[in-house]
Amino acid sequence: MKKQFIFLLLTGFISAGSVFAQIDVQKVGRDLIEPSQDGFFYSLPRTGIRVDIEVKKTQRIKGPYSEFADKYLGLSQVVNLNSIEYEISTVKLSIVNSPDPEEYYFVKSTGSKKDRQSLELSLSEKGSLIGVEGKNRKFSDDTDSKTIAASRLSVPEVSNPTMFERVDTVIRRISVDTTTIEQKVFKKISSAKTPEQKAKEAADFILKLDESMFNLINGYQEVSYEKGTMEYMYAQMEKLKNDYLQLFKGVTGVYKENFSFTYFPTKENDPSTITLCRFSLSKGIMDKSLNAGDQIQLEIQSLERLKGIRNFITQRNQTDSKAKGIYYCIPEEALISIKIGGQVKIESQFPINQMGIVTFLPSTSTDNLELYNNTGGLKHVKVW
Repeated sequence: MKKQFIFLLLTGFISAGSVFAQIDVQKVGRDLIEPSQDGFFYSLPRTGIRVDIEVKKTQRIKGPYSEFADKYLGLSQVVNLNSIEYEISTVKLSIVNSPDPEEYYFVKSTGSKKDRQSLELSLSEKGSLIGVEGKNRKFSDDTDSKTIAASRLSVPEVSNPTMFERVDTVIRRISVDTTTIEQKVFKKISSAKTPEQKAKEAADFILKLDESMFNLINGYQEVSYEKGTMEYMYAQMEKLKNDYLQLFKGVTGVYKENFSFTYFPTKENDPSTITLCRFSLSKGIMDKSLNAGDQIQLEIQSLERLKGIRNFITQRNQTDSKAKGIYYCIPEEALISIKIGGQVKIESQFPINQMGIVTFLPSTSTDNLELYNNTGGLKHVKVW
């Protein structure tokens, strides 16, 4: 019977009806794997550090009549200059996981056919081994995102003609002998309104709206309106008044811009400080290659919790020539910090798989084995 080669990478759950009781696991790329061998592939997860930055953007736009706000309306708190300001409001640290391209393994069968028995194997959606005869778990699919919120401000347009008609009186004097006759001629001339004239008209309209709103709520109107009608009329006049006031006071808008960066540390973790981007109060988040602004840096520092067993496990992995069981990871704890302009803004501790140790179980330890799908570490195992 021709042997079949089973390649399982993106499988949620596998149930193998005929699997050997004893297995031999080989690392892809280091050990020679025969194409004709029965088995399957799995990977250990790697840890990525995700940094989410929320930036508050404040945009101010000067009103076209701002210079006349105090003269005609008595307003002093107005926007006199167009400006944009940025401020980092939130920085968040989290971890994401994906298959480690350097930690793929091939599980092959050993022994004779009489040793076969039923065995259930669980893999995540991304091909990481979750367990043997363990509960199937969904592997969270974390994706990177970079979203820049659209932010536009505009001063509302109001109806205000820019031309007006001026009537000039021209007096003609006609002398006939000793008699003088005056003849009046009316001449119409169209002229463009000056900014101050338009501002004066807008201010007069605002004052009239104020008066109308006052009369409405005090019952000075001639018609007795229902409550709902009065509330609607008042709200519409108030909205119109605010639109006109923006011509004098200007417009201020506050927006949120969200940025996300993901970095996967290497085993050597070199360099330990990585520049993600730059930040400027006037330009916000910028590319890290620019010279302006403060650097936003990610700093990774190993806490060396596995220092005592690292050498022992390394020697064991190199000298043990027996058939190897399932490989699993012992993650290393690391202190993760975010620096802005050299100052630490946030820090936290996370287990980093790549900085940890990868070792293996005995080849016969395949019963009731469960791994953590985020770290590839042992959760439950039965050894005999």
